[in-house]
Amino acid sequence: MITKLIEDIATIVKAAILETKLIFRDFAVYSIYVLAVMAVSLLYSYVYTNEIFVNLPIAVVDNDQTSMTRQITRMLDASQELDVYTHANSLEEARGYFDKEQVRGIVVIEKGFTRDVQNGNVATVVGYIDAANILYYKESFATISTVVQTYGGGVEVNKIMSSGVPENQAMATRRPFDVNAIPLFNIDDGYGTFVLPVVFIIAIQTLQLTGMGILNGTLREKGIFASTFSFAKRRFGSIYLTLGRSIPYLFLSLGLLLFELTVVTHINRFPQRGDLWEIMVYAVPIILAITFLGMVLINGLRRREDVIMTVTIFSIPTLALCGLSWPTTSFPAWLAILAKFVPTTFGVQGFVAMSQFGASLVEVKDLYLQIWALAIFYFILAVWTHRRFLRDNDLRDTAAREAELKSMQITKEDQEQASKDGY
Repeated sequence: MITKLIEDIATIVKAAILETKLIFRDFAVYSIYVLAVMAVSLLYSYVYTNEIFVNLPIAVVDNDQTSMTRQITRMLDASQELDVYTHANSLEEARGYFDKEQVRGIVVIEKGFTRDVQNGNVATVVGYIDAANILYYKESFATISTVVQTYGGGVEVNKIMSSGVPENQAMATRRPFDVNAIPLFNIDDGYGTFVLPVVFIIAIQTLQLTGMGILNGTLREKGIFASTFSFAKRRFGSIYLTLGRSIPYLFLSLGLLLFELTVVTHINRFPQRGDLWEIMVYAVPIILAITFLGMVLINGLRRREDVIMTVTIFSIPTLALCGLSWPTTSFPAWLAILAKFVPTTFGVQGFVAMSQFGASLVEVKDLYLQIWALAIFYFILAVWTHRRFLRDNDLRDTAAREAELKSMQITKEDQEQASKDGY
């Protein structure tokens, strides 16, 4: 009994050591899996370090030149987000400033704006905003809209007061209730704080699956998959092989996640509110589910190129399926079912809850149990995959030996017949 246990442990350890060597011997696998995850984490974090932009330069084209339009211009300039860099005489002149990247947006107030407001007609303020950077667009569009709506509300209140209605009643007519929005976790409403925790998990899943696919694709292309793991050709060997091969990926991915949660977030000053130990415990079944899924994918992905194309194509849909950029309540039934088979669906939800909302492991236990169930499901499929490849190789070896024996038998019969014929 003890001898068998030692042999089982030895098989697991040997598989883990061999898989580690295979990872670090193939530079493509190592660079995509390890180096690329670190590079993506640092790059994305750097890009979104400035979550809130202030004093973005804009050009204002005031074609009406009235006290009303000048007040709107002063309100734009007084905002924290925008700075009126110049007053252009025409849209063409403002485009010159934009083409030289001196301004990030253009606000055009059409001629007759004040007359339309006084006559009760709809007056329009046109904004041309730089959409090359989503943060420029977000801040500029939101500020311009707020300024115009605020000024429009003041005009409406003045009209109501002109009919003899007291100011407080006029304000109540225009705004029957006050909304006081208090962001609890993303205080600055920053895009980086919202998206980066998701990117961390998606990057690990995408790049780990890519690295595993390249490694397994290489073994399949060379026809050495079964011979490489031939030591696992024993009873329950597929189970021990699956467990052993998963160990390097578990520790490497947990190390990469720890790097993201400590070094990357600290350098770029992103919040990290959860207990680090509990987050790492929650990440264990996520990494295992991704690892076992990568082992299953070798059934259909035979070449290195197939892996890169397939995993890359599905990285964006995976982001949508996690439910943070696209509400899960809007999912069709079939898509909601499909999302449950993607490790990052449960992984991202629990990871964001713990790292950003400060939730404990107990508070996300339902997600934790679901991701463990998914990991077990893919573990069973991974064991079947390894068993299939090892068995198929045995069948090919048996067929080859039978063919060789048959060839040798035919040769012997030919020799005997030749001797009978007198040759």
